[in-house]
Amino acid sequence: MTDDRRGTEPLRDTVAGTGTASVRRLLHQSNELIDNIAALTDKRAALNPLPGSLRKRHLRCGKRSCRCRAGALHGPYYYFEPSRQHGKWRYVPKERLSEVRQGIADWKKQREIDEMLGACAAQLYASLKVLRQEVELLVQPAQ
Repeated sequence: MTDDRRGTEPLRDTVAGTGTASVRRLLHQSNELIDNIAALTDKRAALNPLPGSLRKRHLRCGKRSCRCRAGALHGPYYYFEPSRQHGKWRYVPKERLSEVRQGIADWKKQREIDEMLGACAAQLYASLKVLRQEVELLVQPAQ
């Protein structure tokens, strides 16, 4: 009798201990993925994300006798635009500029972590699926 999934004999018919070694390896791999997911989740929780973008602008004030009429604009002034709220620009004072920049950087890190979490979850799902198949092969009654 052959295993269609791998093209070899079923695990219960192979050398003693090979099936359990495969299960142990899959369990170890699954535990590593779970630990990785937990570490990524902890990193994600430590972030203080601020979804949006920061813009630097130089402006004209509109006074007739101002230097900005000749081309020396006022500024720079910084504005924050939250994601999904296009056109809702908010002025950012210089005192809070580093805080906003850090929040935007944390938002980008959070998106990267979310992608890594998705990949780890997919790997864990695949690993557990193979593990279930290996265990079913080990516990099948001999025919």
